[in-house]
Formats: sequence, C-alpha cells, structure tokens
Amino acid sequence: MVTKKLGEGHPNVVDVIQGNSVAGVINTITGGRIPLKDGLAIRRAAAEKRIPCFTSLDTARVAIAALASSGQIFNVQPLKEYLKSRNKNAK
Repeated sequence: MVTKKLGEGHPNVVDVIQGNSVAGVINTITGGRIPLKDGLAIRRAAAEKRIPCFTSLDTARVAIAALASSGQIFNVQPLKEYLKSRNKNAK
C-alpha cells in the first residue's frame, strides 16, 4: 500500500517509482494546486528513471493495445543510432 498524496507520508508513489518497482506510470490531471504539484513530482520521478509516463488514459490504452497485439520484442536506442542504422539499411 502506498499513500495517494505525496504529503501524506511514505511510502508514496514517488518512492515506488524511485525503487524501480514499476515499468510504467499513468498520471492524469485532477485539478487543484496540490494534485498539480504531486503530478509534477510523479512525472519528474518517472522521467528521471526513464519510465514511460502517460498523462491520458486514451493514450495509455492505445500504447498497451499496440504492444500486446504486436507479439514483437522492441529494442530501444538513441535517435542518432536509430538514424545511423536506417541509413545503412537504405543503401
């Protein structure tokens, strides 16, 4: 169990993200000053750990469906390396 709001104690969502316990984050906007501040901290923690962070349920659903239906293994690489390999394959 984790606390929903960051100011309510530990462990909280940011603790879980920093502990490498999740592979993705869905963080939707609820409004108000405290939720906005918490959302920023959550998105920042995900970005620092290089964990995908979706701010829309629709986008998260599409990404999950695409990954689930493809049956492929995906490789991640820096943009420069990707472009370099595309240029080699084009020749």
